Order: sequence, then C-alpha cells, then structure tokens
Amino acid sequence: MPTVVIYDRLSRLFADEAPDHRIAECRRYAEQRGWTVVHVATDHNISGATRLEDRSGMREVLAWLPRADFVIAAKLDRYARSVLEFQRLLKAAEATSTTVVTADGVLAPETSRLIVNVLASFAEYERDMIKARITASKEHHRSKGNHLGGLPPYGYTVVGPVNAKRWEVDESAAAIIRECARRLVHDGEPIASLARDLNKRGILPPADHARERAGRKLRGTRWHTTTLRDVLYTPAVRGWLVQATPGTKRGALTNQPVLDADGSPVSAGPAILDADTHAAVRAALDEKAKGRGTDRSGKSVLLHIARCSECDGPLYKQRRNVKGVDYSPYVCRNGVGKRGIHRPNVITAHYLEALVTEDYLRRFGGFARMRWAEPDGSAVLQLAEVTTSIERLAGNLSALDPNGAAARVAIGQLTALEKRQAELQAEAQHAVGRWVDAGGTVAEEWAKRDDEGRRALLADLGTRVVIRPATPGAPKRFDPSRVTVNFDGPAWLRGLDPAEAEVAALHVDLAD
Repeated sequence: MPTVVIYDRLSRLFADEAPDHRIAECRRYAEQRGWTVVHVATDHNISGATRLEDRSGMREVLAWLPRADFVIAAKLDRYARSVLEFQRLLKAAEATSTTVVTADGVLAPETSRLIVNVLASFAEYERDMIKARITASKEHHRSKGNHLGGLPPYGYTVVGPVNAKRWEVDESAAAIIRECARRLVHDGEPIASLARDLNKRGILPPADHARERAGRKLRGTRWHTTTLRDVLYTPAVRGWLVQATPGTKRGALTNQPVLDADGSPVSAGPAILDADTHAAVRAALDEKAKGRGTDRSGKSVLLHIARCSECDGPLYKQRRNVKGVDYSPYVCRNGVGKRGIHRPNVITAHYLEALVTEDYLRRFGGFARMRWAEPDGSAVLQLAEVTTSIERLAGNLSALDPNGAAARVAIGQLTALEKRQAELQAEAQHAVGRWVDAGGTVAEEWAKRDDEGRRALLADLGTRVVIRPATPGAPKRFDPSRVTVNFDGPAWLRGLDPAEAEVAALHVDLAD
C-alpha cells in the first residue's frame, strides 16, 4: 500500500488558523486514494520563503522522503512561497522517487511540472506583495509615533484606537523607575541591591507586571540586575520609539531611538525620566558595568558539575589572582555570610579541577568520541543536487573525445560524484537520530577545547562532583577525601540494551 507524509505550515499561529482542519483534509485525501499516512509534520510561525532546511517540520519531511511514496499538503502555498525553495523540494522528492501533491486537487499525481511552477510563481508574488504592504504599514505608523504591537516598555500602557495606538504612563511602574533612578544616581546604591530590595518588597518585574495588568496568571518571576538595568537604560523611558542598531540584536543596550525626517527622536508617549536624569542613569550604569564589551575567558570547568554535599546546590568559582598566583576557590553560596544555611564549603579550584581531569581522562580518555546525528533532511537535499550533477556531467561526457584529457577529468568527477551519491543514499535511509563516530578520542578532543568546551564534555559523560565541607580544625590544605567523583558514562552508551550496557560498564570498571 502506498505511503504518504502529511505537511502543514503556518506563518502565524492563531486560534482560528489551527492546522487541524487542513491535516484532516490531507488524511481524507489519502484515505480516498488508499494511501497509508506514516508521519505528520508541522511548522508554526514559519514564513513560506524560509529555506527548507531551516524549518523543523520540513526537515522531518525530507528525512522521510526515501520511505514515502507521496508528500501531501492542503494547498501549494503550504509548501513554500518561493519558486526556488519549491523547486528544491521537487528535486529532493524526484531523487527519492516521491511525488508531491495537494489535498485541494490542484497538485495531483498527474499534474504537469509546468503548472506546478506557474502556481508557485503566483504564491511568491503574493508573498512579496504581503511583505511590501506590512513594511509600508510599519513605516507609516513608526513615523507617526504609533505603537507597533506587542507589549509596551515597562512603565507604559497602550491606549487609543487600532490604527493610532500611543503610550500612556503607567504610574505604578513609572514610580519604581523614578525611585530606582534617584537611588542609583543620588545615593550611589548598587543595582544588585536595588533589585534585591524590589524583590523583598514584592514589586512585580516587567513580565509579571504586564500579566497582572492583563488579568493573567503570574509566573512568579523576580527582578534581576540585568532586568532592572535594561528597564533604566533603554531610551524608551524618554517616551521614544526604539529600534535595534543595524547589525545587532534588539536589546536595551543596543536599541536606538527611531528618528524622523529631521533627525529628531519619534515620540510615542510622555517621558518618564527627563534628559538630564536619564543621561546620569546611563552614565552610572556604564561606570558600574565592569567588563561590558570586553572579551571574557569563559565559564569555569566545573560550573553546575561541582555540587555541595550539604544542600546539593552548585559551587561557583570565585576568581582570585594575587601577584600572578591563582588562589581561586569553588564556593557554595548557601554556606556564606549571614544568609548561609549550612557550614562553609570552600575548596581550592585548580586542585579540584586537576583531580577531576585526571580521573576523567583515566577512565574515558581512550574512548572513541561519538556525536549525535539528528536526521535533518540535509542528506536528501544534497542527494538531489549530486544526482543532478551526475546527470549533467554524463550528458556532457557523450560529446567529449573518449581518449581526450577532458573525458578523463569528467570520468574522474563522475566516479567521485557516484561515490558521494552512494554515501548520501545510505545516510538518507536513517529516519531517526543515532550516534556516529566523530573522529579521534575523548582525550584528543579534551586537549583542543577551552574551559567551557571541557565542561560540555564532562556533562556529556554525566559527571557529578560532590564536595563536602572541611572538618573543623583540619589543616588548611587540599584534601582529596572531601571529593567524590561519579560518572554515568558516555551518553552514547547509556541508550544501549542491557547486555551491551553491561559490557560497556565492565569496560569502564576495568579502566578504573
């Protein structure tokens, strides 16, 4: 019985556009034709112009192509609104002898390729028109200082008719902004102290404040230093519309005001902070932002791997370097200061890291390194391209002198392409993820990586390091007996069947 994969895509997911009815149409079409549905793949909030390999649902479809006779969508534009991307899908399907159809009957198994490309061209034209209309609408509303959608900045609410929304000051939130600005600038309070005080007083942070205002359930979020910094730093507190600086991600530190034709900021509502106060706030935040814009050395090797025996909390590395000598320790925060809930738990970092590294490499250094290969459909796309190249090259070969140099070069290229084609055909047969050889050993990979990369290797092997507090009165030197190191073993061994796992465990024990 022929097999079929159902695909559905939505540019935006609204309640009245749920994919269920389109998938049901595809199922009915398949049932009428006597086809068996083997997989259903969906993409939500994905544009029709997005590349095939950049859509999670479409990658599932591509991975299933070698095992399916047909692929079906409700309409042609569900596949793509780009002629190029739709042609890539057709070539991939052709390389695996799969037929692309639609449930509305426009694309039936008998439909000619000419009709397919004409319809795809119209879909692309429609997408371009929609994009142009949306862009023009945004530019119009931006120039007038209208709210463009989404949540307003903290300190504001949105008022006004649909096509002329503006910001209005939310007095309860604006009072918090003004208070924090005053304490930061005039009292010199650290921003971390301000965030702690807001949490202690039960002041809701921006996300939960917006939820409470909308009558929605709170998530229990808290103020963090970065949250408060962003609220105070953004030019939006001047009542200005903001946009990301070209070439950067949107964020409070990179946003800049939207300017009108005269180069002045476009106002969307009243200012919460005046020009002098906001300038002083930004200067204070910049002065306190140690290291902002500088290169970081990376996180510690045992972050979230070293745990406290008393509270099972993570130990954090405090970097201390005195006259070129590294005295950095790992410290459990729950054992420090007045708020500590257990006795201090501190251990010298470089001795602990050396102990864990030695144990790790002794057990697993000789293991062949593996990586998880997720079926993303890329092999099917490459197979289509290689098959097209082979056909083109074979056609050109017939016009060449069999004894000439050009023919010998072409034959060599054909041989290499056919070898690659065979590799891709084998790769395309995998519809589920699997572990594959990544080349080299664990020890070789360890030597190449920095601290953050080595921490990832430790996590891959299920490493857990438990540190016990020092015995009162004991000499102040590194005591290995305080440390217990456990390994679950490589992730690629944990999924083995019981018999194979027992052999793998024996191998690890022997390495001990």
